[in-house]
Amino acid sequence: MKNVLFILALGVVAVATVFAGCTDTSPEATPTPTPTEATTAVPTETTPVLSIQPEPTDEMPDNYLVRASAQKDPIYNTITVTFDGGKGQMNLKELTATVISSDNETETKSMTKPSGKSIATGSTLEFNGTAGKDRIQVWVTMDRPLGADGETEFKIYDSVLPID
Repeated sequence: MKNVLFILALGVVAVATVFAGCTDTSPEATPTPTPTEATTAVPTETTPVLSIQPEPTDEMPDNYLVRASAQKDPIYNTITVTFDGGKGQMNLKELTATVISSDNETETKSMTKPSGKSIATGSTLEFNGTAGKDRIQVWVTMDRPLGADGETEFKIYDSVLPID
């Protein structure tokens, strides 16, 4: 009978072992996430270097020709863009001037035709320039298509101030 009790005890231990999951030494734990710094590749924004090298201006039809000029104060570096008028003054819708400074900054200002009038000859736009060279571009937008190409926008001035 001792053998039967021994085998019975051994069977109980075996069954208990199976039900207790003793085939694995420790219960499977859910891994705790470790905080890590996420590194995201941020595209580097490169500022394009704007050229201060002037380019040719557009040719307007003679009967719609308008002009502008620019001057730079040698002491305060203030740039004054002046509308000089022309045959197409009544058809001028907008004059836009852009200054590209030697430190790669741009500034744009416009003057628009008042209702029923034209932009007055001698009208000016003022910019803060630099002690270095600054490029000035002046574009005009006409109120109708001009010439064989039907263009409405023309670059009428492109120069670097001060001129050496």
